[in-house]
Amino acid sequence: MDFLDSLKEIKGQMVKEQKTQTPVSKPKPKPNPNRDEFKDIFSEPEVIADKEARLRDEFMEFIKYSDIKKLD
Repeated sequence: MDFLDSLKEIKGQMVKEQKTQTPVSKPKPKPNPNRDEFKDIFSEPEVIADKEARLRDEFMEFIKYSDIKKLD
């Protein structure tokens, strides 16, 4: 056996070791572009009065910092 044959044998062993060492990982699931975000937000089990109060407070904060005037 000459020097080149021994190098080929060593290379073959190294390739086998690399194949056994690399773990097979599953690809991450892609986010669904057709997901309905409104259903995600409003499908939470929350009391309607609590949800209304939270949305009212959020809207009032928005109005406070914008130039919107309330109509009577």
